[in-house]
Amino acid sequence: MLSDAAKQLIRDTLAEVPRGARAAAAARLAKTYDRSVATIYRIADVRGAARRRPKTRPEYRGWVRTAVAIAHEAPKPLPLDIAIEAGVKSGELPPEAGDMPRKTAERVRRELGLVGRPKRTRRLSADWPMQVVLIDGSTSEHLVVVDDGDGSGAGDETRLRLHRKPIPASGYKNKPLPASRLRVQVYGLWDRCTGVVRSRYCVARGETAQDVLDFLAWALTRSPDPRVVLHGVPDEVWIDQGPAARSAPARDLVRRLTGADPVLGEPYAKERMGGVERPHRTRWARFERALFLQLRRRGDTMTLGELNARLLEYEVRENSRASRTPVDGRPTPRTQAWVALTNRRPADNRLREMPADALATVAREATRTIDQSGIVRWDGRLYECEDWHSRKVVVRGALDGSGDIVVADPDTGETRTAALFRPRPHGEIRAAKATALDKLLAERREREHPAVDVYAPQPAAPVVPMPARTEPAAPLENPLAAADRCRDIEEAMRLFASRCPHPLSAGQRGRLRAHFEEAGLDRRKVIEAANAVLRARKSA
Repeated sequence: MLSDAAKQLIRDTLAEVPRGARAAAAARLAKTYDRSVATIYRIADVRGAARRRPKTRPEYRGWVRTAVAIAHEAPKPLPLDIAIEAGVKSGELPPEAGDMPRKTAERVRRELGLVGRPKRTRRLSADWPMQVVLIDGSTSEHLVVVDDGDGSGAGDETRLRLHRKPIPASGYKNKPLPASRLRVQVYGLWDRCTGVVRSRYCVARGETAQDVLDFLAWALTRSPDPRVVLHGVPDEVWIDQGPAARSAPARDLVRRLTGADPVLGEPYAKERMGGVERPHRTRWARFERALFLQLRRRGDTMTLGELNARLLEYEVRENSRASRTPVDGRPTPRTQAWVALTNRRPADNRLREMPADALATVAREATRTIDQSGIVRWDGRLYECEDWHSRKVVVRGALDGSGDIVVADPDTGETRTAALFRPRPHGEIRAAKATALDKLLAERREREHPAVDVYAPQPAAPVVPMPARTEPAAPLENPLAAADRCRDIEEAMRLFASRCPHPLSAGQRGRLRAHFEEAGLDRRKVIEAANAVLRARKSA
């Protein structure tokens, strides 16, 4: 039992220690007085932080850990609610985990230290739906085209697969490109007022103005699916500094639809185009990474049509979230808010339907010259305009290069249709009078003439010509001769002398010649003879 003086000393000691050193001081006092640390704190009557109440659902922590592990099966983590849904379907989590509130799950994940702090972005707004729409294209983060060898077609039957590991040496966005150079592109349209998004995947070699216009006409046309509400002609179209901004036909179509030029997003101004960039990142996080739960094996693929069908289901879910602009002060799903706020647009600015033939009116335009034969060149092909010759005209053609072209006189405004040039049959004279030569040849074709064989065989000449004097042919080195035999006896004797430099008598040379000729000038026999003479000389 400690005395009152000892207890007072413990109180004074712990009261005087600086902040952060109380635990160490209590441990020293516990060792000095042979008491526990809890006893020292009780004697000192030091008030700590209030105890938290016990957890009412302690199983949440285990469920969140499992869900976080499932979320990290993708290269970048899946959203927690999708991971919980996947865990319930796979049996890794009990069915009760699906009833766990999403905000509670996010809070538990933060308490466990398994999540970072999200970034904040600047918010843009509009007064009513379709007042401002943002359109942007980007390459897919995880999807690549399966190389079919010939690169044929980029339709709905194109096979795609998921790419997991980065390849920094080649490709795009750390993904390899097939031999056809095709890549997976996604185009998105975002309504600034309600946040409704409509997007579609396609396969191309890159972002082009024609693909942007195809997607724009598709996205603004009323969908047969009643769950998709976004349609109509917007008041303003915002685009980035991509191919559509540099395309005169694209700017012309937007100008004729909306009555104003497209608004270009300034480079590096994230707030301008951030509204459509955010759905891209959300699509990669929530949609594309969820595909890793479906295509688990390396060889699993899906077609482009199947991918867009699943993208529709994803967007139905996304557009059912709360709208950016509340309706009557209440949070409302985006699709419902889009319909309600569209009906409240001013009477003089009602939403107009998208024309059905909008793309058919898109044309490229350039100044060309029709030559004296009535031929004009356009897009690498020849077109014929028989009525006009040798004049400058304005040529307009379809964006995809199909069909006839229209030529217009810039002075009078008169227009003509020029069809693709087709050569006349052989012998038909086009747009010129027959010359004297043409008349002569026509007259000759009307009469019959005997056949003539200019190069018929002739009888042999009776006198044989004297041949020219020539010299005998010089010996020619044959590179195809076998390397194991000498060409002649002289080469054999030179090979022997190079191996055995000792002088020989005339009789010895004669016997060697006869021996080499009998051996067929074999180089090995010559070398063996030279070695035998050398050995005999050394032993003598």
